Amino acid sequence: MFVFTIFDEIVGGLFAKRRRRNREQQVAEIRARGVTAPAVVVRATTHASRKSSDGHEIRVNYTVDVGAPNGQVFRAEFLHWEPRRSYTAVAGELQGDAGRHIWVTYDPAQPSDMIFEYDEAQRAVLTAEAELDARRSEFNRLAEPLGELRANGLPAEAAIVEAVDLQLPYPRRNSTAMTLHVDVKRSADPPYRATIPALIAVPALAKYSAGRRVFVLIDPSDPQRVVLDATRNASLPG
Repeated sequence: MFVFTIFDEIVGGLFAKRRRRNREQQVAEIRARGVTAPAVVVRATTHASRKSSDGHEIRVNYTVDVGAPNGQVFRAEFLHWEPRRSYTAVAGELQGDAGRHIWVTYDPAQPSDMIFEYDEAQRAVLTAEAELDARRSEFNRLAEPLGELRANGLPAEAAIVEAVDLQLPYPRRNSTAMTLHVDVKRSADPPYRATIPALIAVPALAKYSAGRRVFVLIDPSDPQRVVLDATRNASLPG
């Protein structure tokens, strides 16, 4: 009995992996040839659930009115496995889903080939994440070339005049993007104003606030190109 149980679990696991791979391939194919469009849920029913690698899922049969890119609306039905959520069902029909706005991707040549993409709340999150990614790309474009100054920049000191929090977090690095407006002073040269796009670790934010003095490295051929000297700044008090 125990041996058969282990065998059944192994076979079931292999079947689930194959089913997931097949589904992922089908989704990729529909996205490759499909269009994404808004839709309104007419009816949603569920009569089945299953375990998955991410937890429990319920099978939802959606009937939707899809707004095609040409301005016409057509009705379609499709099946979607989604993470189990809190819901009330009467005779299998999900209460409160009718009228819900969602987004779907479908094959214009075969509209029955349709997949659920996200609802309006999920779309707002995805849009915000995309906007942050675009802003990070622009910030990186400005900040990353300055990295070369860490190897060949001239050492100097600077007073932070203004520290602007760009509201652009880098969670994986526990850091946030900032623009530092600084007065740079090197040896006997008169001070001058420069701007530094800087990625600051969250625990060190106080060290880079207005009024603080920091160490920097400047480009000898273009003094406006300035980067923080992370090595020497590490010894500064927080």
